[in-house]
Amino acid sequence: MIEERKPNRSAELAEITGEKADYIRNRGFKDEHYKKMVLDYLDKYGYASKEDIDKLILDILPDVLDKQQKENKVRNLIYAMHKKDKTLVNKGTSRKPIWKKFI
Repeated sequence: MIEERKPNRSAELAEITGEKADYIRNRGFKDEHYKKMVLDYLDKYGYASKEDIDKLILDILPDVLDKQQKENKVRNLIYAMHKKDKTLVNKGTSRKPIWKKFI
């Protein structure tokens, strides 16, 4: 099951079918959770490569997403943190980014 436009409908269906845990697990976390994980990583280690961020996040994304969707999710998350939130800055190159917290 996936989250629909009317989330209560999916939650109700999960309850009826006895798949409540699967529903919550497949729904995934909000982007803010993943962003906080990246920032916590940077607080601890100072910088992160794209590969570091992939290792941090890819495995915990919902299983309903295929590999390409998971990679897109991580790319979009980094883009949002860099361009919109202004919490990341690239100190490397576009081919080999080194992400640091924006200060």
